[in-house]
Amino acid sequence: MNKFFLYISIFFISTLAIHAQSDTCKNSLYGKIIDEHDRKPLEFASVYIVELAKGAVSDNKGRYKIEDICNGIYTVKISHIGCESLQSKIIVKGKTNQNFYPEHHAEILKDIEITAQKLVEQTTQTKNDVSEEKLNQSKGQSLGESLKSITGVNSLNTGNSISKPIIHGMHSNRILILNNGVRQEGQQWGVEHAPEIDPFTANKLSVIKGANSVRYGSDAIAGVVIVESKPLRDSAGINGEVNLVGMTNGKAGTASAYLEGNFNRLKAFSWRVQGTLKQTGTVSAPNYILVNTGLRESNFSYTLGWKKKKYGAEIFYSQFNTTLGIFGASHIGNITDLNTAFKSPVPLETGPFTYKIGRPYQNIEHELFKAKMYIVTGVKGKLSVTYARQYNLRNEYDKHKPLNDSLAALNKPELQFELTTHSADIIWEHNQVKHFTGSIGFSGLTQGNTYEGRALIPNFRNYNGGIFWIERWRRNKFELEAGIRYDYKRLQVYKYQYVSYATYQLVTPVHTFENVSGNVGAIYKPGSNINLAFNLGTAWRAPSVSELYSYGLHHGAAAIEYGDNTLKSERTYNGIFTLRYTPSKRITIEVSPYLHYVNNFIYRQPATVPVVTIRGAFPAFYYKQTDATLKGCDFYLNYKFTNSIELTGKASILRAWNNTENNWLIMMPSDRYESEITYRFKNYKKLNSSYLSASVLYVTKQWRVPANSDFVAPPSEYYTFNIHGSCSIKIKNQNIELGVSVFNLLNKTYRDYLDRFRYFTDAMGRNITFRIKVPFNINLKSK
Repeated sequence: MNKFFLYISIFFISTLAIHAQSDTCKNSLYGKIIDEHDRKPLEFASVYIVELAKGAVSDNKGRYKIEDICNGIYTVKISHIGCESLQSKIIVKGKTNQNFYPEHHAEILKDIEITAQKLVEQTTQTKNDVSEEKLNQSKGQSLGESLKSITGVNSLNTGNSISKPIIHGMHSNRILILNNGVRQEGQQWGVEHAPEIDPFTANKLSVIKGANSVRYGSDAIAGVVIVESKPLRDSAGINGEVNLVGMTNGKAGTASAYLEGNFNRLKAFSWRVQGTLKQTGTVSAPNYILVNTGLRESNFSYTLGWKKKKYGAEIFYSQFNTTLGIFGASHIGNITDLNTAFKSPVPLETGPFTYKIGRPYQNIEHELFKAKMYIVTGVKGKLSVTYARQYNLRNEYDKHKPLNDSLAALNKPELQFELTTHSADIIWEHNQVKHFTGSIGFSGLTQGNTYEGRALIPNFRNYNGGIFWIERWRRNKFELEAGIRYDYKRLQVYKYQYVSYATYQLVTPVHTFENVSGNVGAIYKPGSNINLAFNLGTAWRAPSVSELYSYGLHHGAAAIEYGDNTLKSERTYNGIFTLRYTPSKRITIEVSPYLHYVNNFIYRQPATVPVVTIRGAFPAFYYKQTDATLKGCDFYLNYKFTNSIELTGKASILRAWNNTENNWLIMMPSDRYESEITYRFKNYKKLNSSYLSASVLYVTKQWRVPANSDFVAPPSEYYTFNIHGSCSIKIKNQNIELGVSVFNLLNKTYRDYLDRFRYFTDAMGRNITFRIKVPFNINLKSK
C-alpha cells in the first residue's frame, strides 16, 4: 500500500516538475468544410478547438483558419445546421491543413456530448460511446472490459483474460459486434470465447442498446457493439502513435503502434499500418497466485483507402493471435475434490509466478479481410458495397495429454474448430426528400465450420440472407424513425450418429428459420434542455449450433454442455425510453428504463450434480428454453461543482423473470452502482490536460435466483475503489501523454456472480497500470 502511494507521488511530482519556457505559438490550423456527399463547400460551419476554447467560422467557400496555436494534439469539433456534428483529434505542427467532411443531409440526428462519459447519437435507439478518457484508461485490457464504463453494460468473465460484453442481461449470440463495418464472426457461441478484436484498432467504441436487427441483421436482439477505426488521413503527411502499457498484476506489458500517411502526389490515396504485442504472466488474487493464467497476444492490421469526389474504396485486413492459459485449478479429478473445491476459500492448486503457459490452454487466430467501395449516385444518395472474409481457428488443449505416448508426443489439441465466413452487404442511402432520409439494403452470408478431435459441436454449413428498409422523418421538434427487415437462415449439420456398438451413421439434418424484424421510434425535444426518445422493436434469433448440438466437455469453460436440437427461435419484443435533461450547464441527467419480453429464451441450466468423465469431474449444463421478461433501468448523472471539479454517478438495475417456471432467471447481472469524482488541473506552461479521479463501484449480491439452482450459492456483495490520473507533457516539440490507473485499490477479496471461475477462486487483486502515449507527425512539403 505504501509503495502504491509512493508511485503516485512520484508520478505527479515529476509531471509538475517538467516545465520550460513557452513557445511563440504562432502556428495555425486551416482548411475547408466540405459536404460529405455532394462535395460542396459549407458556409457558416463552426470549427472549435476544445482545449483552447477558440474557433472560427467558414466563409462562403467553406474556408476556415485558426491562428496562434502551439504545436500539439487538439480536440476539434465541427458543427453546421443540418449536419451531423464531428469531433476528431488533430495534430497541429506548423501550418497544418485539415479538411472536414460533415454529412449535410443523411444524418438528421446529431451527436450531443455528455461530458466525461459519452456521446449519444440522437436516434430513437439509445447509443452510448466510450469516452476518449475512459478508452485511454482501459488501454491494455480486453474489449469487454473497455465497454464496462457504459451504463447498463457488464461483462461475462471466465477468469482474468476472457471477457464478453453483456447488455441488459444478454450476451454472446444476442449481441452483434460490428468490427470496422463488418459483422464479427467467430466461435462467439462459447461463453468463454471472447471477441477476437484488438482494442488498439478502435478509435471509437459504441453500444446501441435494444433490438437492432433491422439495420444490422438478426441476432442483435440485445444490442450492437460498434468498433470503429479512425478515418484515414486526407492531407499530405505522415503521423503515428506509440502506446506502452505496463501492469503490476501479472507483470504484464503491452506495446502498440500505428503509422499512417497521405502524399501530395497522390492525394486520393491514404494508408495505415498497426500492430500490438502483449504478454501477461500468472495473475494474483489478493491472497494467492492463479496458476496457468498467462497470456500472449500478437496482432496487426493495415488499411488502404482511395477517396475521390464521387467515389471511393477501402481495403482493411487484420489478424488477431492469442495463446491464453485456462486456470488450472478449474479442472478437477473427481467428485470429492470438486465438491471440496466448491467449498474451499483457496483453490486446490496454487503455484509461483511464471510467464509459462501450460495445459489447459487455448490458441486462437482470427483473420478479417474487408473490401468496400462507394459511389455517389448523383444528387439522390450514395451506394456502398462491402465484401468480407473471416477465418477463425480455435485450438483447445486439455489439462492432461493422452495416455498413449505416441499420441501425447504429437501434442495435438483435443478440440479444434475452423470457421470460414464470407459476407456481402449492399446499401443505398438516399438524401433528404421532403423531410425524409433513409436507406435500403441487402446482406448475405455463407459459413462453414469443421472440427478435429472430439465432437463438441458438429461440422455445419450456414446460409443467411436479409433485406431491410429504414426511413427517418424530421420536422421542428419531432423526429420519427421506422424500419422493417426480413431474414432467412438455413443450417445444415453433418454429424455421426450412434447406431450400435462401434457403428455410426452420418446424418445431415437441416434447420431452416425465417422471420421479420421491425422497429418504430420517436424523439421529441420540447426545449433546448430536454430530450425524450422512445423506441419499440421486435427481433428474433435462431438457436446456434452449440445450443442445438453441444455434447461433451468444453475445456475453456471447464464444463460439460448438452444441447437440444428441438430448440426454437427466440422472439423478443423490446421497448426503451430515454429522458435526457440538462437544467443548467452544470447538470446532466439521463434516465433510461427498458423492457424485453422474450419468447423461447434459451439459457444454460446447471445440472443437479456434476458429471464424472475419464478426464475428471466437471459441472454440467443443459440448454433449455422458456418465456422470459427482462426489465430494468439505467441512470446517469453528471454535476460540475466548478470548472475543475465534477461528480459522475451511474446505476444499472435489472430484474429477470422466468415466466414459464414463475421464478427468477438464472445467471443475470446484479445491481451495480458507481460514483466518480474528478479534478481537472488548469493547463500550466507545458503541462496540459491533467486530471485525477477516484471512483467506487458497489455490486449487490444476486439473491434473485431460484433456490438450489447452481452448484455454489451466489457470492456476497462487494465494492472496489479505483483511481485514475493522466497528463500531457511537452518536451521540446514532442507531446507525451502519461497515465496511471489503480484497479481494486484496497486489494479487496471478492467473487463476481458473472465470473465463470467464481466456483474455484477469488477475482484478481490490486492492479496498477502505467500508460505512455507518444503521438508524432511528419508534414510533407509539396514541391
